[in-house]
Amino acid sequence: MPRDIGLKFPTVDKPLLPIDHPLIEKAQQLPAEAAAGGAEPIRALDDRLWFKIKVSTYRGAGIKLRPEDTDHTELLNTAEAWWWICAAGERKSDSKSDFYKEIAAEVTRAGVGTGHVNTDHLLPQAIDYKRLEAEIALQVSLGVRDVTRRLIYLSLTSGKVVTAEFSRYVLKACVRAEEEEAYLAIAAEGFIDTHILAVILAAVPVVAVEDWQPEPGGAMGVNPGFGQIVFSTVIPPSAQALIVELFADGDDV
Repeated sequence: MPRDIGLKFPTVDKPLLPIDHPLIEKAQQLPAEAAAGGAEPIRALDDRLWFKIKVSTYRGAGIKLRPEDTDHTELLNTAEAWWWICAAGERKSDSKSDFYKEIAAEVTRAGVGTGHVNTDHLLPQAIDYKRLEAEIALQVSLGVRDVTRRLIYLSLTSGKVVTAEFSRYVLKACVRAEEEEAYLAIAAEGFIDTHILAVILAAVPVVAVEDWQPEPGGAMGVNPGFGQIVFSTVIPPSAQALIVELFADGDDV
């Protein structure tokens, strides 16, 4: 689909949300339009409720996924609703082809012998769910990274132990300056996935993961409790400056 509207499919380290394209932006309005009764259904695709997405010369088809439309119902539970653009294209001024008639012919062929159209192949496929899972993992990682950096900034500027609570664990950060060096302690309490822990330790600019040391006895007033793990490292001036620069304007990353 991306090539049909002049886009290249982004690599997994590039979030899909900020994609700048008129059809994508129009599609973001579809849930509200459908809720208000203003979305136009594609009547030829009557085995499910598909809607037209039209802006300028671009055309698309979208649907609100139902539990019966997927085996990945656990993903549907992570949001109020998942919406899907199954196809998109561009209407050419010198062409007699019609985007929606072409889709109607396609689903009619898919349903040959059944007496009705079949839009199963327009629903998300295995590769689409893999991409969605990767996108969710990326967003979680970026969120954890940014929270970790903000905790370090708050401790760096206040000298206090700063805490953030997540759904399954607690994260603490403490920065202590001693003469020309500053030391950072990070404490994670609760169930910590090893991948999330790696993201936390990699969140500090300049500091390599191997520069972190486990502190089973605690460090800088951060004492490990039940189910808690503490790591410490030297945080060089260059890393401090980068973190301060991220938050000095008062805006969250």
